[in-house]
Amino acid sequence: MKKTPLSLGILGVLLFSMQAKAGGYQLNEYTTTGLGRSYAGVGVVGDDYSAIAFNPAGMSLMTSGYQVGLTTVQLKANVDDQVNHKDPGTIRVYAPVPNIFAQYNVNDKINLGFGIYAPFGLSTRYKKDWFANATAVESQLEIVDFAQAISYKASSEWTLGGSFILRYIRGKMTNVMPDPVTKVAVDGSWSEFDLDGWTVSGTLGVLYEPKKDTRLGFSWRLKSAQQVKGDHTISHYDLSSASWATVPSLAPLAQDWSEESTGRASPDLPETFTLSAYHKIDKVALSGTVKWTRWSHSFEKFSLKSDTQFFQLALDGAKVQHYKWKDSWTITVGADYDYSEKWTFRAGTGYDESPSHRKYNRTIRIPDNDRIWLSFGLSYKMESSQIDVGYAHMFMKATEVDDEGVKAKYDSQSNILGVSYQYKF
Repeated sequence: MKKTPLSLGILGVLLFSMQAKAGGYQLNEYTTTGLGRSYAGVGVVGDDYSAIAFNPAGMSLMTSGYQVGLTTVQLKANVDDQVNHKDPGTIRVYAPVPNIFAQYNVNDKINLGFGIYAPFGLSTRYKKDWFANATAVESQLEIVDFAQAISYKASSEWTLGGSFILRYIRGKMTNVMPDPVTKVAVDGSWSEFDLDGWTVSGTLGVLYEPKKDTRLGFSWRLKSAQQVKGDHTISHYDLSSASWATVPSLAPLAQDWSEESTGRASPDLPETFTLSAYHKIDKVALSGTVKWTRWSHSFEKFSLKSDTQFFQLALDGAKVQHYKWKDSWTITVGADYDYSEKWTFRAGTGYDESPSHRKYNRTIRIPDNDRIWLSFGLSYKMESSQIDVGYAHMFMKATEVDDEGVKAKYDSQSNILGVSYQYKF
């Protein structure tokens, strides 16, 4: 699959396997200070440059400067076969998720910002011989936003902000090929989609500060829809015994062969509405965030199209799966304590609702469920710079999935560790 020089140059640094750590396949891992308080108060706290991504109006709270950050996501899940009780499968992910932000204050009213970060992403990877390999082996969704933002301080109380986002998306999906009649994996066969594409999106935000150290912010990140295209490769070996050999319309598949053709998909990424609050008294600051994600207009179904012979004969050129995800809520609260001029400590907790409420709405490529956050963090300030560290553990419910006849139960745990460096001009 061909990629532009820009994507090759930048994505070689930025794109790694990612496991979604907010409901569905959203990511929040582009603020280390936010990680330490479970992302409470995102966009309005004013202690790093991530407002460029969450709420551009919040840029008015920072001086000119930049930050670089790296968050590592660790996920482990045991997967039990609920039908044939075969050997359990496992998911293990260690994924670094980097981010970069920079801001320049033109004057006391106008601020300009730029950010590169990952707002969505996932990675699930099973062994090639696990019990549901005909449904999925590896899944990757890698999305990078290149955001250009501006904020305008309209008065002492109100600030407006907006961003234009150039969005790159890449997806990879693999599985052992199933017999189209029995749905059983055919040994030695393989299917791999590798697709990518570009689109645009944006964020609008407003910040209200009725008095010093009391703030309320609201932001709207727009939905984006796009076509991704790339390669679909199918490999078959010794399929003469497969049951499709007895079906006349599928007879051309009953032979040794492999092929590569064009694959396509139409992934929609949901819009989100975020309300954040912040209030500080002396050395203690309290913050909170309520976020609503409109999954119902973005993930009702997912379709894959292919020009390969298998898809044309066995699936009429397309595979459509209906998930009917529901809109979801995320609620977080956090606190910061300024121990001294140099040290700040923080903690937070939150509830993150999954959009897949029933096992029939889930897929083994995204075995999502509700989760509870528990986070801790600290910052060390120097004359013009700052080092931030954050850690979070997520408690996730046991998850049942009923996906294309695969019935499985997931027992998962996850830890997130982040570090960032800020420099103020």
